[in-house]
Amino acid sequence: MARRPFAYLRVSTDDAHQDTSLERQHCAAIRCGVAEPDVLIERESGRNSARPQWLRLQELIRAGEVSTLWSDRSDRLGRDLFEVRSFYATCARSRTEWKFWSEPWLNSDAPEAAEIRDRAAYDAECESRRIGSRVRRHYEHVRSLGVPVARRAPLGLQLEGRGEAKRYILDNRPMAGSVTVADAARQLVADYLAAGTIYTALLRWRSWLQGLKPIHEDKVHAECLRFSPDGCRNWLELTAAELQGHVTLRRREVLPAEPGQKPKTRRTSWPEWELARDRHEALIEPATARRVLSQLAENSNKGRARATATEARSDGAGFPSFARLCICGTCGGSVVMQGSRNGATPGRPPWRSLRCRNASPMRSRCSEPGIGEKKMIYQLMPLLVAEAQRVSVLMIGGASVPTTAVIDPALVTQLEQTRALAVTTGLPELRSAVVALESKLAASAATVRQSVEVEQGRKAAAEQLAHLLPTIGPDLYTSAAVRRQVMAAIERIEVRGGEIVGVTLAGG
Repeated sequence: MARRPFAYLRVSTDDAHQDTSLERQHCAAIRCGVAEPDVLIERESGRNSARPQWLRLQELIRAGEVSTLWSDRSDRLGRDLFEVRSFYATCARSRTEWKFWSEPWLNSDAPEAAEIRDRAAYDAECESRRIGSRVRRHYEHVRSLGVPVARRAPLGLQLEGRGEAKRYILDNRPMAGSVTVADAARQLVADYLAAGTIYTALLRWRSWLQGLKPIHEDKVHAECLRFSPDGCRNWLELTAAELQGHVTLRRREVLPAEPGQKPKTRRTSWPEWELARDRHEALIEPATARRVLSQLAENSNKGRARATATEARSDGAGFPSFARLCICGTCGGSVVMQGSRNGATPGRPPWRSLRCRNASPMRSRCSEPGIGEKKMIYQLMPLLVAEAQRVSVLMIGGASVPTTAVIDPALVTQLEQTRALAVTTGLPELRSAVVALESKLAASAATVRQSVEVEQGRKAAAEQLAHLLPTIGPDLYTSAAVRRQVMAAIERIEVRGGEIVGVTLAGG
């Protein structure tokens, strides 16, 4: 394929006010002679090294398809010093030029621009940190004033204004007939209080929504029909905050991060939220909100009680279910228990029916039929024998454990050559390339080591099954102890069309 110019355009967020910058960059790229299909547009932060279009651009450069890369400024490529250095080294190895229409002194053909490029990349990284600090201080300030900081308002409310004048208002857009979006939100609250459970309330609410005619806000109506149980629970919890005329100052807690990892956050429960009073009209009355929160707490307690009882039955004298080991062969979703009842004879296994989680009436994303656990267990026996025999070949004659993952010799050669060039020339780009190649080689070695450990674990599982299978017979179904022993040697069971299509032994 002939080499051709490409352009990389990036803005930090998907806010509407960024469209002006994006349009300006796009027009400049077209004026520079870049074809429309070769303009790569990204709406991601420059600190994110896993940007889809950024990774695609690097693949195109390594493949030799890019003759010249155009961009607005050097900080559009990224805001990490070592990443940008490595990118310039990749372009140099592939004989790809880079040019900036706003910073021509940083072009690849600019005289003595290497140090200036390093300084510009360092300044971009520092500015990114300063931006993050300013944003955090701004959020703390506006939260203290009771100003909403969310980009999207919850169902039933709309955002109005900008900056410190930003606030919530009731969403009085007509969704269908004379029913507004706020009326639909109040109807969901009423259905939940009448039904007592989120699942039943959503079924009633969707049925009510589908009967509304004519539809004025198609997009909002479709989003309401896609409301999930988890999303409904989160929205109902907001009755303790935004829907009563408050604004939450904090709904997430920052967790301590591991060395070299980004800090993660945890969504806290509504009693832990900090609230500030806003000026917007409440969607529901405080008394109604208290009833909703009381119902949510009651449902949560019931759920914990059921989970505790199920765990006690599974870990005690009860029969553990194979559902936790199964996956759907069509959509890859987990398999859950669809129905269960106690056996007719005391001490006998319960009757259970398993089905893909995504095949429930609420999700309706998979059409796979269910399977009875008894049928699944008896189908599992011959497959376990075949899988144990296949893996037990590893035990013959003390043969070494084969693995398909090997360290690429070309990668080792490339690392040695790059290290030699870095020692000879002393270029910082080559030193960065050596670090990147060493990391890649270490990751490849870790993959090989992990693959060997997995194969050795499967060998041990096959040996365990080889001793166990000839003696268990139907005990796999009728004996809880035997069932646990076999389950410990299985990693995954793939179910499709109401049948078992594959079994994978545990890899350690």
